[in-house]
Amino acid sequence: MLRALGQRCYSTAKQSSYLVSRTTNKGLPVYSDIKNGGTKHLTIIRRVEGDVEALRTELAAMFPEAPKNHVRINPTNNHIVIKGNYVNEIKQWLVAKGF
Repeated sequence: MLRALGQRCYSTAKQSSYLVSRTTNKGLPVYSDIKNGGTKHLTIIRRVEGDVEALRTELAAMFPEAPKNHVRINPTNNHIVIKGNYVNEIKQWLVAKGF
């Protein structure tokens, strides 16, 4: 049985209740954003499908000493917004989870 050309299998991990799909260039959709004249650094995870709240709670567990609103969901577009620049750490964590 042949797999469709556009379908790629990056994950051998168990199925999660959410999916972070890769970009067209096979990269992870984790980006940094700088606001307020360079004083506010944010990390944004885009292209999240499924249970976004489950992803938010797993990410919040990575920052146990942080306040409750450190990791939040933008309900308009289902982006996860994290205060601080954690792009490399989040990408490594997503790859370790099999995305």
